[in-house]
Amino acid sequence: MVDGEQVEKIDKTEADRDVKAVVQSAVGAVGKAGTLSAGAVSDAAEGAARALARRTITSAVAEPKDVPSEKELARALAARPPGPTLGGATAAALAARAATRFGPFRFFAKKTPMWLVAAAVPAFYASVTRGAYELGLVASHLVHRARAAGIEPDIDAIQRVTAQLVMNKPIDPSKEASYGAIAVRWLRRALRAAMPFTAGVATADPKGLAAAAARVHPAALGKQAA
Repeated sequence: MVDGEQVEKIDKTEADRDVKAVVQSAVGAVGKAGTLSAGAVSDAAEGAARALARRTITSAVAEPKDVPSEKELARALAARPPGPTLGGATAAALAARAATRFGPFRFFAKKTPMWLVAAAVPAFYASVTRGAYELGLVASHLVHRARAAGIEPDIDAIQRVTAQLVMNKPIDPSKEASYGAIAVRWLRRALRAAMPFTAGVATADPKGLAAAAARVHPAALGKQAA
């Protein structure tokens, strides 16, 4: 019999696997193209990013995080998410291992200064992990708002609206978002974070994202909207 702690460990392992899949698919596309092609990265990472979002949103519907108000959501989005941090030596080792193990990445490593490779690869892991955290928080807030209005949230509607919110797109619970495009945003954030004198992979506008989520009508989040 699997207890609660074991279930949590399994969920964490699967989430880590989803994050790694997004990173590998996007980095592989960059290496194959020899340049940062948004279209190539988006196409390559679409499936992995969609799977990561689906797992995150499903978890939020089952057990939403404690962010029922706009203020609480903004505070959580602005905070550092839980999880390990990578030191300089660990970052360099991870980048070097990626450069030697993944064939498509070798070209990218040869064409890019090693300090940027060493910083960008772990930063991309951090950015994707942060992105999943953001999706989970926003989805949790939407779930709270739907249930407070007496509406049982629909996973598909919550997933679509959450993706649209993080992409700053018009809200339409019947329209699918491009998860590859979300992965491109995460990669660009990582590249910015890898440069000196930047703010890392923090959420760009936590108050704005929280305000946008708080404006979504609960009726858009139910089964009848899917």
